[in-house]
Amino acid sequence: MVGSKRVTRLKRKASVVASERAVVVNKAVGYVRVSSSEQAQHGFGLMTQEAAIRAFAESQGYELVEVVTDAAVSGATRPAERAGFGRVVELAEAGAFSVLLVWKFDRLARQIVYAVTAANELQERHGVQLRSVTEPIDTATPMGRTVFAILAGMAEQERQVITERTFLGRREKATRGGYACGAVPLGYVADREGGLAPDAESAATVRRIFALRKDGATLQSIASALNGEGVPTSRGGKWWPATVRYIVDNPKYRGESEYLFRWNGDERHVQRAGTHAALVP
Repeated sequence: MVGSKRVTRLKRKASVVASERAVVVNKAVGYVRVSSSEQAQHGFGLMTQEAAIRAFAESQGYELVEVVTDAAVSGATRPAERAGFGRVVELAEAGAFSVLLVWKFDRLARQIVYAVTAANELQERHGVQLRSVTEPIDTATPMGRTVFAILAGMAEQERQVITERTFLGRREKATRGGYACGAVPLGYVADREGGLAPDAESAATVRRIFALRKDGATLQSIASALNGEGVPTSRGGKWWPATVRYIVDNPKYRGESEYLFRWNGDERHVQRAGTHAALVP
């Protein structure tokens, strides 16, 4: 039986796809990611990961097409939302490679749902396998995918433990009047102990804002005056009434430490005398 033209077309398409995959079977793309805190604390930076990937590719006979980087990106971020991983998908859609190499599976994502979903989509849509250069697991097999899911789950649990520990540490620091988190307010710089120290130049701007407000100046007039003189905000941008309001309403300038912590449905307001110097009475 010859079969219909539809079957003939399907066979022809399958043959073309098989031929295209055969061309890239030994081609790989490396993906490296590191968050700012990981690089500072552990030293597993981008260069370390890339060197391991290049060495592994050479040992396995892979032609490394490209090494894609996501620098200072948290593992809690969805892979689809990262610029670097977008490049990986772009190369996969173009049929440029068949294996994605990572230093560890948690470089893909620390949340199990994100990691497994990204790996499955690469495999099902583009025929791309995921391989870790430090973890001997082949995600091309059912058993390998199962083990990968377990490892991804362990990475997610580790992330949750670290997040909770960080949260509790910040809350405890706040209860002692310390600078717990958030951007350093205008008028201060971070000291070596993780606290706040007055910055002479920007502190003068803060004191001026409070003095103008005390004399009856509006938020808009203060913002206009600072913009007219080219005085920068803490981020180097323009002043707006809301920016000025944030300054005059911030208890840190009166020497207080105030935070609102929310975690797993629990809300706690912490306000204490701070360990830093006040800029205004």
